[in-house]
Amino acid sequence: METSIPVYPTILIVDDVPINLKVVRAHLEPSGYKVLEAGSGQEALIQAEQRPDLILMDIMMPDMDGMETCRRLKANPHTAEIPVIFLSALTDPESRTGALAIGGVDFIIKPFDEEELIARVKIHLTLRYQKIQLEKYAAELEQMVEDRTRQLIHADRLATLGTFSAGMAHEINNPNTFIAGNIQVLQLFWKTAGPILKKHIAEDSTGRLINTVNEIEDIFDDMLEGSRRITSIVNSLKTYARQGGVNKETIQLLSIIDDALKLLQHRLKKGISIHLDVPLALSVFCDYQSLSQVFVNLLNNAIDAVDEQTGKIDIIAKGINDKIHIRIQDNGSGIPETIADNIFDPFFTTKGKARGTGLGLSIVKGIVEKHNGSISLVPTTKKGASFLIILPFTTHK
Repeated sequence: METSIPVYPTILIVDDVPINLKVVRAHLEPSGYKVLEAGSGQEALIQAEQRPDLILMDIMMPDMDGMETCRRLKANPHTAEIPVIFLSALTDPESRTGALAIGGVDFIIKPFDEEELIARVKIHLTLRYQKIQLEKYAAELEQMVEDRTRQLIHADRLATLGTFSAGMAHEINNPNTFIAGNIQVLQLFWKTAGPILKKHIAEDSTGRLINTVNEIEDIFDDMLEGSRRITSIVNSLKTYARQGGVNKETIQLLSIIDDALKLLQHRLKKGISIHLDVPLALSVFCDYQSLSQVFVNLLNNAIDAVDEQTGKIDIIAKGINDKIHIRIQDNGSGIPETIADNIFDPFFTTKGKARGTGLGLSIVKGIVEKHNGSISLVPTTKKGASFLIILPFTTHK
């Protein structure tokens, strides 16, 4: 699998004193780093266009000091993500806090210890690479889920859903395992690097060193949480694969709806709120894959209808005698009475050819009826559309 970690990481050192550049270069090159140099803030902005992996920045420089140079780097989308470590002889708290406030990731006071410099450089480079990889695979995962959701609205994809889910889960799980494994490697690395830094804690009267140690541990926790969230989505896909057969079985209704919501999570993140009221005791005797398609289609339509900032979707289920009544209500634009009788007809759509096939509600109606149920658009005094699904009741054990 491809990795974003370069063979020879590039570090840009910025200092107006030539001897300082030579000293820092002498520390970095034996550790395998490619070094770029800049003797001024203006030159640093030019060199940064080469996208180095890390920048070591002096503060006190003529014309444009390190603070202003960092501000301009962070204001440029092309260089904003490059981590900046300040190297400075300034010891006043205002300089340290100011440097961190404008986007610096660390502050090392001159004269510095060589081992401490190399350790901090390694830590921030490793964190940067892991962040890039996590963002890359998260974006790929979101695209995969979005593509798969679009495919789900077509009837001819239902037969291949189980195989597709199994393969997709496998492809997602591989990079996620790589990420989780590297996080563990980082934690082991920290067990070695941490004590080296802690040796200098007593020498740091500012308290900045111990704060850096604590921040790194928090970053590890955040990265692990991101990996766990990806695992949760993978498990959802695996559930679809396991349920891909034609045999019916008793399934908890809430489990089916939860999986449909997970598949649509990339659309819900924009601000749409979901109100879910589905008792755990409600279960249905169904083909899991097909009934999941019902909720994916209905929720997908509701998301299309509501406003991204104030959208609200209610999913409410109740057991009434020997039936389950499931209401899906949104606060969107609603469905005009003039077309209400046509919405379940094949190929009828109000979305236009670019966004809809006109098969979604027709498919939903067919699936519900195969489960001895019914679906209807019901009148509502509230804004939006309201669908009522009625299915046979099965007690969940």
